[in-house]
Amino acid sequence: MVRHVQSLSLAITLVMEVASLTAQYSGTGSVSQGRATTTQQNVYTCPKGRVTNLGEITAMDGTIWTMPAVTHFSDPTFPTSSDLHNVCTGVTHATSAQAVAALLPSNIVMIDPDGELVTCFVFADNYFEMAINGVPVGKDNVPYTQFNSSLVQFRVKRPFTVAIHAVDWEENLGLGTELSGSPYHAGDGGVVAVFRDEKGAIIATTNDSWKAQTFYTAPIYDLSCPREEGQARLSSACSTADVADGTNAYALHWPLPTNWMAKDLDDSQWPKATEFANQTVGVDNKPAYTNFIDVFDNPVADAKFIWSSSLILDNEILLRAIVPGTTSINDADRESSLRLEMIDGAVVIRAASYTGELSAELIAIDGSIIASTESDESPQIYTALVSDGVYLLCARGAGIESRWLINLHQGECSAIATGR
Repeated sequence: MVRHVQSLSLAITLVMEVASLTAQYSGTGSVSQGRATTTQQNVYTCPKGRVTNLGEITAMDGTIWTMPAVTHFSDPTFPTSSDLHNVCTGVTHATSAQAVAALLPSNIVMIDPDGELVTCFVFADNYFEMAINGVPVGKDNVPYTQFNSSLVQFRVKRPFTVAIHAVDWEENLGLGTELSGSPYHAGDGGVVAVFRDEKGAIIATTNDSWKAQTFYTAPIYDLSCPREEGQARLSSACSTADVADGTNAYALHWPLPTNWMAKDLDDSQWPKATEFANQTVGVDNKPAYTNFIDVFDNPVADAKFIWSSSLILDNEILLRAIVPGTTSINDADRESSLRLEMIDGAVVIRAASYTGELSAELIAIDGSIIASTESDESPQIYTALVSDGVYLLCARGAGIESRWLINLHQGECSAIATGR
């Protein structure tokens, strides 16, 4: 009888504590407290990389949440992005042009087969998944560190809708913190992306015209500090300072829409994304970003790091935007700009300069390449070796020059126009 009374007393105490916490927090999120239980060790390993565990935590309302997020990282059906700079895989391109030239035709995701070829450059702190018009086009190769940057290519007609699921990974699962100077440091996030069309022109960048919604916020040490205004989930009144012991931190969770990739998802009432300076995100010493400032910090179209309103406390967000305009290259231009064909180990090229058409045969011999034209009349072509298997081909006529980077790789060939 005494044991029964003690159990009942404990249950009543727990109910009263939960009720008290509920009274402190008036938002729509599920509240959890403390560390999550690790369910999977290191979904990815990299020399000098951080721990990439997954875990689960049960909130006070009984819902179960995956920490730091449910992702498609281990899903083979979700395309993996190509590497722009990734020390984990050893792919570290010197320039953006070399990285694009190294892409293979198999890297291209077909959304609209008759659409234009769009190339997207992404740096995410820490992890991203991207969909275009509801179609998955690329996920990050590295969920946490070391810091990397990525390339995604797809064919689509404009306008098109971009959806990015972004996650700031954590070492202290469920607590929203990492080991960085302090054992309970609340790390930051940040995503920057640049979209270029088939001619190499920038057609979109990340900025505060994008939408950003929050789905996981931690650490929270005072449940009275978060607030909501419409669909904005705000934590600006909450502390972001390191603490000596963060094991009792609270976290707020909201379910990610199952159709987050969809073109027709209603994000009209979501808050705008917030822009953050490079120095705030801390990329000045990261080659995955600084090696490609011609893209990310382009003087004509400078891309901005974006996140929700809280770069530090919000750890899982969705970013969405519509890229406007119309397709910049029509079918006739696409067919005539550059056609490649492998014949008996040689690359036969038919390229259109701005003054006429020429044909050429390029044959790789001992790491070099030979170019020949059908006539000695203008236009003329010449080539130069850029890197292993990557060549610059130029078509010149009437004082105008068209340029392509050509990649020869294991019996495949691909090309991208780099300008005129």
